[in-house]
Amino acid sequence: MMIKQDRQISSLELPEGIKSKAISVYSKHGGGLVLELREGKKPRFRYRFRIAGRQHAMNLGSYPALSLSKAREAHQDAVLLVQKGIDPRQHRKAEKAKNESVITMGALVEHWLKYLEQAAEEKPDTIKRHGDRWRLHLSKHLQDIRLEDLTLAHLSQALEDMRSKGIKEETRKALSTLNLCLDFALARHWVNLNPARLLRPKDFKASVGLGRERWLTIPELRRLWGTIEELGEQREGIPRSVILSLSIGNILRILILTGCRRSEVVQMRFSQLEGEKWTIPETKNGKAHTVYLCPLALKIIHQQHSISSPGCDFVFESDKRLGQSVTSDAVTRALTRLRERELPEMEHFTIHDLRRSAATNWAERIGAEERIIELCLNHQPQNKLIRTYHRSKHSEKCRAVWMQWGELVEREIANDQCESSESNVIAVNFGK
Repeated sequence: MMIKQDRQISSLELPEGIKSKAISVYSKHGGGLVLELREGKKPRFRYRFRIAGRQHAMNLGSYPALSLSKAREAHQDAVLLVQKGIDPRQHRKAEKAKNESVITMGALVEHWLKYLEQAAEEKPDTIKRHGDRWRLHLSKHLQDIRLEDLTLAHLSQALEDMRSKGIKEETRKALSTLNLCLDFALARHWVNLNPARLLRPKDFKASVGLGRERWLTIPELRRLWGTIEELGEQREGIPRSVILSLSIGNILRILILTGCRRSEVVQMRFSQLEGEKWTIPETKNGKAHTVYLCPLALKIIHQQHSISSPGCDFVFESDKRLGQSVTSDAVTRALTRLRERELPEMEHFTIHDLRRSAATNWAERIGAEERIIELCLNHQPQNKLIRTYHRSKHSEKCRAVWMQWGELVEREIANDQCESSESNVIAVNFGK
């Protein structure tokens, strides 16, 4: 009997008392292909062959997972190897080992992120954003693609999918993530080139937009400040914390008073405060930064200290996660709700626009020098000569800017919603 069709296999049975039996299978590629029936097990295709005068056999796969037509294809491949004097069993082992050693994009990203954490050259938030970008947008297209098979078409498909969802800024950043990750692979000779370097943000309509110019005038800041005050109260017995918690409202006030970055304010700790000085140990440029807090800012911090849970070092503790700080995203979402529900008539503004508002008003209302504003904002000077040789911190001039701005905020923005400046003076020494 010789098997020529699939239907023959389904009717095969082992004779009584026989534990195994091999039946020849017709293949136009030559002989040696058999179907082996085994007691209590699925039938399997095997190839019997000779190399160097010795008889050998190899498994091709079990039926029906391996169909008859596929078994013949596997038989053809094995026959061609034997004709070249190559043992198909050894060839299969070599191919399996090669495939197992090939790195996929998913494995590369995991290795790269782990390296970034261990090298500590990037901030944890930056590493997390790379990981989130991969997990949320890129992995579904690129996860299982082997590095040696990666093409521009694969990368373009992933980025085009992001662009089609209208997240242009994230698309641009995703290309940056891919570039950095594949540069990491290139430096270790896992790839011969980085195909992502051939792509540009504008290919996906994700070029960097023009810098924002929005800043809030004194009347606008007064309107925002007053709304924050109102949301800290109750209307008809319903807490307005559903829109803005006390801690987030105070974060917005500190942002206005200091011109600091959102990430710096939410991570403020009592142990970083000593008198009117707030020392931020590490900032965006990798250096420490000292901020002088005006009496109104100290009053806000004193209020936070009174509502903090025992032992919590974070000034702005989360209502939902005791002992942890409010997150940056929570502040952004809260401001969006506030703006849409309470200030719909006001021109759109963002958290970062508050920083620009402080800097602009420092120049227009206080007459602060450009260099002093840069120092207060903790910006690196654009002038390379100044950046290299002018090392003075101008601490007293910076302190004067923050103090004068605090007085102006109290006088023209906080208005009668604040007590007199004399009652706002709080003696604090939170430093540990």
